[in-house]
Amino acid sequence: MTQLLRLASSDSRVADLYAAHFPQLVALATLLAGGASGGEEIAQETFLIALRLERQSPGYLRDPAWPWLRLTAARLASRWRRRYQARLAALGLWAENLATTERLPDESVDLMRAVSRLPWRMRVCTVLAYVEDQRTASIAEALGCSVKNVEFALREGRRRLRKDLGESYGLQ
Repeated sequence: MTQLLRLASSDSRVADLYAAHFPQLVALATLLAGGASGGEEIAQETFLIALRLERQSPGYLRDPAWPWLRLTAARLASRWRRRYQARLAALGLWAENLATTERLPDESVDLMRAVSRLPWRMRVCTVLAYVEDQRTASIAEALGCSVKNVEFALREGRRRLRKDLGESYGLQ
């Protein structure tokens, strides 16, 4: 009986986190993965891991849980990207998979496309720094690289985005 109460409590905790953070996590993961299908898959997998860990060790997810969710999603995005590219290569396909853009302003669509064209590490650094407002040291720790590598990726990412969006938005 105690086991069932503990599982119910863990499930309830993760369900509350899911309700509070799922849309935000999907948006972040979509930017990291470069497409909506990848974003949703990564967000779902993040919450499955959270549920498993919370069931194994109640109280594992401490408040605020968002940093843990964000870091786990970033790590999963790396693995998802490799699996996705392998699947596309096996099928002989190459496609740009962006989120449905019918309801978004043109500027948002342009920005999403420009960010999705960045190399993966540069995209992750850019999104975590400018969307999630993370410090370079925490990004470096999450990605397992040096702070200098993150700083270079951010500089180069800004340069590429400025070049890609510059003429349309006066960023030259």
